[in-house]
Amino acid sequence: MPAHGLWLDPHTIRDRAVVTHAHADHARRHRHAVMTEATLGLLPENRRPRDATVLPLGTPMVAGGATVTLHDAGHMLGSAMVLVEHGGHRILYTGDLKLRRGRSHPKTAIPAADVLVIESTYGLPGFRFPDPDWVVEEVALWCSRLIASGVVPVLLAHAAGKCQEVMLALARYGFSFALEERCVPFARAYETAGVELPDWIELDGATDGRVVIAPPAGKAAIRKLPRHRTTLVSGWAQDRTFWRKVGADCAFPYSDHCDFDELFEVVELSGARQVYTVHGYATELARHFRRRGIRAWPLAQDEQLGFLLPA
Repeated sequence: MPAHGLWLDPHTIRDRAVVTHAHADHARRHRHAVMTEATLGLLPENRRPRDATVLPLGTPMVAGGATVTLHDAGHMLGSAMVLVEHGGHRILYTGDLKLRRGRSHPKTAIPAADVLVIESTYGLPGFRFPDPDWVVEEVALWCSRLIASGVVPVLLAHAAGKCQEVMLALARYGFSFALEERCVPFARAYETAGVELPDWIELDGATDGRVVIAPPAGKAAIRKLPRHRTTLVSGWAQDRTFWRKVGADCAFPYSDHCDFDELFEVVELSGARQVYTVHGYATELARHFRRRGIRAWPLAQDEQLGFLLPA
């Protein structure tokens, strides 16, 4: 938003940016960044901003003449949507977003907006996820059967956020965990932020009946394990070619993003009259939106640079 000197999750270093969450594709070492305290705590040193404004959820601040408010995005610890208001207009940028939280938690609240900029990671009809609690139960059953047979269950999940969220989802089944080294700093950051994780240790070759969690890139540590089986825990479970590429034996569709139908629900909940799609299947999702009567267009990179609130 050049008129306000404000960048939302820019991919290059900027003087002032809002960072919605700690994943590498959204956070850079900006000269000044606005984010939640939990996001700042999760960022590794090479992606921490040189200066930061920690903004609590729901607390408005003025930036470049506009009012900026962060709202919980449900994606991972600290993740936030960005509501920008100016001159009576409201733009909502979702960043990565999860609507259904499972475990009897209410759905993520979507602020009202005139214009919605929505992530499109799973913006194809093939990405429709089952009830998350049902999926977690299936993962727990898979792990229990393997442990009972003397086989090590290995869950392949993103080291930052997804690993810890899977641990929390499985906590009620009484598992203990062994985390591949890339997962460890983020588990400690969750605990520093006050999140109580189930019992875990750093993976050192001995699992002692624990469930192992590793990022898909952590295969070197996995190969050292005794008898084991791997499963991808991700929305990409709906794409067989993807989970086979990462070497998983099977996959469970448990995601920290909205599925295809939920993206439509987010539009409805926001009440937005204009929708822009970014990240992932942006062109395809915008086309599906238009087929259902929603004014929607993908934001190409050059268009993103000129995106601004109405005067």
